[in-house]
Amino acid sequence: MNEQQLDKAISQLAPQIAPQRDLWPDIAAQLETVGQQPEAPIAAKSKAVRWYWGIAAMLGLLSVFGWQQALMPGTTSTTAAMPSAELILLQIYEQQKATQLSQMVAVAEGFDNWQQQIRVWDQAIAQVRQALAFYPDEPQLLAQLQSLYQQQLSYLQQATLQQPLVIS
Repeated sequence: MNEQQLDKAISQLAPQIAPQRDLWPDIAAQLETVGQQPEAPIAAKSKAVRWYWGIAAMLGLLSVFGWQQALMPGTTSTTAAMPSAELILLQIYEQQKATQLSQMVAVAEGFDNWQQQIRVWDQAIAQVRQALAFYPDEPQLLAQLQSLYQQQLSYLQQATLQQPLVIS
């Protein structure tokens, strides 16, 4: 059947279709039975409304407590004083790197571009630290940062001939 035949079939249909019998008596009977039912749905509605108001009050109290905690200076100052894991790693790494570089006597054979390699590691470390600015305590990023630090320190140890420490 194409579109023209379909349009012709639709135009031949009657504009209104009348029901085969009068539907009002059935509708009236259903309305009467709904009116005769007990008031249980109204009680259930009022119980649901009270429940919703209880939830709203609880959420309001939680938001007030949260707002109060945000404004209290005592709780934020203790967390700000604690160093992050990233800063601890950075301090330890920088101390070890400075110690190794200060004890360097000469460069081992085959490590002519050791400073370029150190810069590559520094760039990778900077990228991980930038990611840590968005996700400060992400365990995988912290592990990656520690791994990069260890790789760089190990490379420095292999690339440079170290002067032994003399304890006096």
